[in-house]
Amino acid sequence: MTEYVVLLLGDAERWWDLSDDERREGYAAHEAFSAQLVERGHTITGGAELHRASEARTIAPHATEVTEGPWAETAEQVGGFYLVESSDLDDLLDCCRVLTATGDAVEVRRCVDPGERAS
Repeated sequence: MTEYVVLLLGDAERWWDLSDDERREGYAAHEAFSAQLVERGHTITGGAELHRASEARTIAPHATEVTEGPWAETAEQVGGFYLVESSDLDDLLDCCRVLTATGDAVEVRRCVDPGERAS
């Protein structure tokens, strides 16, 4: 099995402005995604919903000071992530369509296996 990170990318503040009903719909989509992964043989090994991007703290390369806010100055930020073990990337990507239906983009990246690291 290969481990992938499924990054949830979208409007950094939109989620926080949704009504309770709209949030419930969003959470239901994530529950459906999680259930579909299990049904199709993928394994969720971790993940988290993240707080507002505006609460991020950033340390720029070679900087000595911490600044408020995210590194990238864009409306789209990482809002959460899943760690998923899978032997079928194409099927994992198909499952991710449940999440893109919420209006957010999804980026899937293979994690570096510790055995792949240079010595």
